[in-house]
Amino acid sequence: MFNGLFSYGIEETMGIHVILSNLFWWASLILVITAYKNRRIWNVGEMPWRYLFLTFLFFGIRELGHFSKSPVLDAIRYIFGIGSAIFLTSALMLIYMKIYKRKITSKFIRFIPLIFALVFPILFIYLYFSGTKTETIKNIFFNLENIMWISGGSITVYTTYKLGTKSTGNFVHVFMFFQFAAIFAVLWKFLGVIGTISCPIPYSIREFMETLFGVCAIISMYILEKMLRKLSIHIS
Repeated sequence: MFNGLFSYGIEETMGIHVILSNLFWWASLILVITAYKNRRIWNVGEMPWRYLFLTFLFFGIRELGHFSKSPVLDAIRYIFGIGSAIFLTSALMLIYMKIYKRKITSKFIRFIPLIFALVFPILFIYLYFSGTKTETIKNIFFNLENIMWISGGSITVYTTYKLGTKSTGNFVHVFMFFQFAAIFAVLWKFLGVIGTISCPIPYSIREFMETLFGVCAIISMYILEKMLRKLSIHIS
């Protein structure tokens, strides 16, 4: 029992956290779609909404990959995780530029995250057809995902903090829970890095951080969707 609870290594284990994580992220995607209907009330532009949609879609697909043990599919799963990190960071960065900095970003800058995200599938295709071992490819993208969530999450912690200082009402709670989600994402991936280079970290701790990441993400979208829906009813 305790060996299963406190197992070590790079691989993520199957368990209740996988089911919960899938529920959280796919439910969050539904909340993004329903909140999008009232997007005009929150004047942040179209691209942040699109990136939020891609964030939850990509991470939901990543979590579905838990049900396969193929090294190739694991690498693809990490690519979706990388994309999710890029899109969440970009969504909140664009909101930060709009609300906090009060600047209008150019169309080219708004599309840079999409271009950047395309680099990783291209890299995968190159490595795969160049004859690189599948386990090596998997480990490369595992490390790249760690780097993207740690760096992107750190940026998100900063942008959400700044946005919270410029917000009122429930918008403060939206950014607060996005910040919590980013903090838990950084901790989740940082523990993964530590586990691969020095001190192995029990799966249970990393899985707990990942679960809290998903909990905070769905709470932030629930608050946003509920608030926009109420404002829409009040205005109409």
